[in-house]
Order: sequence, then C-alpha cells, then structure tokens
Amino acid sequence: MSLKHKRKELTGLVGAIGVVVALAGFVGGYMTPAATIVWTFGVWVVGTMLVRVFTDPPDGPHG
Repeated sequence: MSLKHKRKELTGLVGAIGVVVALAGFVGGYMTPAATIVWTFGVWVVGTMLVRVFTDPPDGPHG
C-alpha cells in the first residue's frame, strides 16, 4: 500500500508528535511556554501540510 492510502494514519501521527512537543515544553519544562506554543503549532501545521502534499489522492477518472 502506498502513502496515498495512509493519510489518516499519518495525520494522526503528526498530531501525536505535536502533543509530545507540547508535553515536553509544558510538563517537562524543556522550553518556555511561548516557544512551546510556537513549536507545537509549527509541527501541526507543517506536518499536516507535508502529509497532504505527499499523500495527494490518486487521479480520478477526470484527472
């Protein structure tokens, strides 16, 4: 199975990585709260964008 069929799973993985970054910053104290927010949203936005780019749906009958 190619990446085109794994969009939901990869989006969930990106979400989980963002949560780990948030926990490391807020609970673990590895970053300031402002940096934690920026990094968390950065992971979510850039990661989701990359998932959408690399898992472009296959061409349909009109594509």
